[in-house]
Amino acid sequence: MSTKIALDGVGGQGVRLIAGIMGALLARMGKEVTVLFDYDSSVRGSMSDAFLIFDDEPIANPVVEEADIMLKLADKGHLRISGRKVVADLGLDVPGAEQIPFASLGSQLFGKELFGNMIALGRLLRLAEIEFNEAAIRESLPRRYEDDNVKAIRFGYDLSDEEIVRLASAAPPSRFQMNTAATSETHERTISAGHGVAAGEPRS
Repeated sequence: MSTKIALDGVGGQGVRLIAGIMGALLARMGKEVTVLFDYDSSVRGSMSDAFLIFDDEPIANPVVEEADIMLKLADKGHLRISGRKVVADLGLDVPGAEQIPFASLGSQLFGKELFGNMIALGRLLRLAEIEFNEAAIRESLPRRYEDDNVKAIRFGYDLSDEEIVRLASAAPPSRFQMNTAATSETHERTISAGHGVAAGEPRS
């Protein structure tokens, strides 16, 4: 039976890198794999989605209409399909999703937020019930930061449900939460500045 995975993010987060590494790894492990990308290459920070299907049998239709597993690294809201199991970076408002502070863990444990995408890849491998094959993983990774990438993937792969809850509760506010708070604060200041002054009423 095929497994369908969707990844939702923005340019610069490594969505295509995650899907590309995962696809190469699965192919090395003897699986049939399709990987499709949908992204806006004109602006950094614009939408970047990827869709991956793997199976033991040839894949007749590479289009993902409903994902078995969905990874959300951003809140652009472009991806319209649903996921049976959804994993989101901490702070994204995704009802029912498992929340893991990928970006902050990447920074805290490996010195750069971008290693969070390798932690996310490890979690995807675990949820998809793919064996952790270090040799095949190393062959599928870029040579740069290879050892740290393997460690980050292993960290994500080994996360327990209990540890995920603990990490989420102990993590600092995510950039999504800070952006929401800043937007809310700006909105409140705007309302307060105009409080008690009706349209057309002169100010004293």
